[in-house]
Amino acid sequence: WSTNETSPEIEITEVGSYSVMVTNEFGCTSTSTFNVTESESAVIDVVETIDFSDPNNIIVTVNGIGDYLYQLNDLPAQTSNVFVNVPIGYNTITVIDRNGCAWIEREVLVMDFPKHLTPNGDGDFDTWHIAGVNQLPGTVIHIFDRYGKLLKEIGSNTSGWDGTFNGNKMPAGDYWFVANIIMDGESFLAKGHFALKR
Repeated sequence: WSTNETSPEIEITEVGSYSVMVTNEFGCTSTSTFNVTESESAVIDVVETIDFSDPNNIIVTVNGIGDYLYQLNDLPAQTSNVFVNVPIGYNTITVIDRNGCAWIEREVLVMDFPKHLTPNGDGDFDTWHIAGVNQLPGTVIHIFDRYGKLLKEIGSNTSGWDGTFNGNKMPAGDYWFVANIIMDGESFLAKGHFALKR
C-alpha cells in the first residue's frame, strides 16, 4: 500500500489519493490507484411546495457533505434541487448521494385544483376536489354551473363532487368554483373553473 502497510486490507481515515500494488508468487505485479473522498447521506432540511399555483413547484434544501442528485417520482435524477410542473397530489422526492451513500426519500403533497373531472368509474378524476384537501380542515368549496347556479358545496372531509345535481348527471362543459381555503391558520379565497368530460 502507499501507506507502507502490507496486509490484504487497510483502514483509511483521511481523504486523499492511495495506491496498492499486488505481487503474485511469480513476481508479476499489478498496481491500482484510487481516491478516497468524504461523503454522507443527505438530510432533508426543508421541502418548500408552491401550492395553488400554475405550475406547481417544489424546492428541496438538504444538509450534508456529499454530492447529490434529486429525483421526482420515477423521472430521471437531476442536479437541480428545484422541480417545476409537479403533478398535484402526493409525490416522492429522492435525494441520491453520487458517491454511493444511502439515498433518502420524502413524500410531498402538492395541493391544487384539478383541471378536469371525468366521472366514468375508472378511478381517475371520478370526483372533483382539491388534491390534498384532507390537510385543509375547514375548507369549503362551492361549485356552480355557467349560469351561476349553486350545484354543490363540499368540505375538506368529503369525497368531492361527482358531476351530478339532484341525482342527475350534469352535461360536459365548464364549471366554476369558489373555495374558501384554510391553510396554516390563514384563510383565502380561490376562484376558477374546470372541465367536466363525459
